Amino acid sequence: MRGLAQDLRGAGRLILRSSGFAAVVVVTLAVAIGATTSVFSVVRGVLLQPLPFREPDRLVRFYAANRQFGNGTVALAELREDHERLRSFSSVGAWGYGSGNLGGDVPEHVLIGRATSSLMPTLGVQPLLGRWFTREEEEPGHGRVIVLGRALWKRRFGGDPGVVGRTVDVSGVPFQVVGVLGDDVQIQERFDAWRPLAVSPDQLTPQSRANHFLRVVGRLAPRTTLADARAEMSVVSARLRATFPDLYPADSGFEMVAVPLLDQMVGGVRPTLWMLFGAVLLVLLMACANVGNLFLARATARERELAVRAALGAGRGRLVRQMLVESLTLALLGGALGFLLSAWGIDLLLAAGPADLPRIHEVHIDGTVLAFALGASVVSGVLFGLLPALTSSQLKLHDALRGGAASAAPRPRRLRRALVAADVALALVLVSGAALLLRSFGEVLRVDPGFQPAGAVVLNVSATGARSGGEQGLRTLFATVRQRLRELPGTIAAGGIDYQPLSGVPTDQNFEIEGRPVPAGTQPPDEENRTVTPGWFEAMEIPLLQGRYPQETDAADKAPVVVVNASFARRYWPAGDGLGKRLRLTGTDPRWWTVAGIVGDVREFGLDADVRPTMYFPFDQLPANTLTMVVRSRSPQVVLRGAQHVLSGIDSNLPAYQVKPLGDMLAASLAQRRFALELLHAFAVLALLLAGLGLYGVLAYAVTQRTREIGVRMALGARPLQALALVARESAAVVGAGLALGSALALASARSFAGLLFGVGPADPLALLAAILVLGVVAVAATLLPARRAALVDPAVALRAE
Repeated sequence: MRGLAQDLRGAGRLILRSSGFAAVVVVTLAVAIGATTSVFSVVRGVLLQPLPFREPDRLVRFYAANRQFGNGTVALAELREDHERLRSFSSVGAWGYGSGNLGGDVPEHVLIGRATSSLMPTLGVQPLLGRWFTREEEEPGHGRVIVLGRALWKRRFGGDPGVVGRTVDVSGVPFQVVGVLGDDVQIQERFDAWRPLAVSPDQLTPQSRANHFLRVVGRLAPRTTLADARAEMSVVSARLRATFPDLYPADSGFEMVAVPLLDQMVGGVRPTLWMLFGAVLLVLLMACANVGNLFLARATARERELAVRAALGAGRGRLVRQMLVESLTLALLGGALGFLLSAWGIDLLLAAGPADLPRIHEVHIDGTVLAFALGASVVSGVLFGLLPALTSSQLKLHDALRGGAASAAPRPRRLRRALVAADVALALVLVSGAALLLRSFGEVLRVDPGFQPAGAVVLNVSATGARSGGEQGLRTLFATVRQRLRELPGTIAAGGIDYQPLSGVPTDQNFEIEGRPVPAGTQPPDEENRTVTPGWFEAMEIPLLQGRYPQETDAADKAPVVVVNASFARRYWPAGDGLGKRLRLTGTDPRWWTVAGIVGDVREFGLDADVRPTMYFPFDQLPANTLTMVVRSRSPQVVLRGAQHVLSGIDSNLPAYQVKPLGDMLAASLAQRRFALELLHAFAVLALLLAGLGLYGVLAYAVTQRTREIGVRMALGARPLQALALVARESAAVVGAGLALGSALALASARSFAGLLFGVGPADPLALLAAILVLGVVAVAATLLPARRAALVDPAVALRAE
């Protein structure tokens, strides 16, 4: 302990004596450790932190999977007859989407989850106040109760405990508040409140098994593994295919699927976050390499001091320990500053991240993050301190005390070059990765979304509950909304759709085409369907290819018509004769719908997702209670400012929500890609800076060490250009080795995030070439100043200095 105390005092003297050197080391490490800690905090909160439920590793999410659409939602009949009877699970709960307009002085549209009474018990969540639903309240006519989420309780009711037992107005319907949740339960969606999922007998018939809309979660029974559950589900799936061949045809590939709940929630962002964490670790390694180079240079300058200590009896272990204590002291100071910076970095990351980043409220600084920052500091101190300590402690006392050739020893020089080459290699990995994402992002932006976002505004309108007035009331209400929006100054067109493109909501529907009966034992066609009002295609500027758009004359009492997109027409009428053909929605609607128009394809599920065949039904003939209105205007700001006023003039309890330019919706669909691109580019810029500074430092130090040699060469007739070439050759050798190693690493690492790329492959030569050129420019810039200094060496001054 006494020796350690002496080493600590020595480290303190080093910091005071060489404050500039210490400041460079601390700031370099602070930036790298701060960035690494910030990204780790996000990775931990989103990917590694257990879900806030009882025994979260026992929770799984159910899907009904098939070959065409992959994992999908579950029908209510499947939940009651199949999932709830699985012996591998102790309990099963389910929920569906819902919404409503919360009445009051200021109407507010709220998201309301429709849940089974078993959902919260399955998750292991107890209400903060009151109770959860009972099984009886799932019966039709008994479900006028509601449980508030914590955020809504605080926001609208001021956290009043007396709210339990009160009646609240939701879309004109009175609901009794029976409970308040302590935290807003985030399964994947975040709902403002919950109400019972009504279960009617017609939803439990065999035919209703085609009506998939539920999200289902289950808790594994004690002493049961996920593999056991999957084996049982495989048996049940085979039985269902045999019992209901028309509903689950053999060629559909139907299967009951279960995945861990955490994997389901974060699977979409896991590759992105792990890629960014790997990138920031490379930046930390580069920072350690740069600081290690500084310590090597400083150790060379301290050789006489170390030799004196060795001559006075200090062994090699004693010298190594002294230098390690110095490096660890500076690393811990850098880590402390980096930990403080990480709090700001986390806020910056969350602000730059996509709005739908899952589990965002789990991201915060705690003891684990502090331990990570401490560990990163210690590991960094060892990484950049050990090699210089071992190298510098191998002293030849005679040479070191004489001050001769020891200062020009080749081994430290080779180590410095190797560290810079590693810097260049790691920088190439980051820059090439950033170039790949940039190329991929460019390919995504070149995709035609199928509509024109400029000049259009979207707003959501919901008429759920008693005030909707049934189907005819919906027709009247939304016709009035469209008319009032069209009357706004500058409006060109206005219309609505039940699910806006890029919303990511699948609404597939089985159907049959007239004259093409579905053979027994095979699955009927299943494609996307949407409900649209007149004016929506015009407002979106979706091109009409054949026929006509939906019109005001497509009323409820007129012949049913449907408009399909080009992909639908190509799939089912490849000869181009789709107009006038008829189709029928199986199991839900006996009417035959005549194809009245064919429109251009729209990217319903993202610019990087395949176009799906889609049917568009006129609103008056297939009403919906919630629409996303689109208004195309020469004055979009007028629409943004006046949307709520328009709706309030129709119904004071009718809120307009999520009012924004259509371009913002398009940008939101690219948020995750943009987040990864921006963050990786920031790390790449930092890597370029570290690589450039490392190369400059090595070359500048080499010129200083070889000043006498250069002076002799100049005295013997060498020209300044030859001195410059001497430095350039050393730079080229270091950079060339780094680029060769980095190219191999870049190609290998790109495969790990190939799933994030669109339109380019992980071995894209243009991205790698661009990264090499950028690093080449940085290398030239880092070489110029030391080379110029070498070319300007005065032989007389250099030789006299020796």
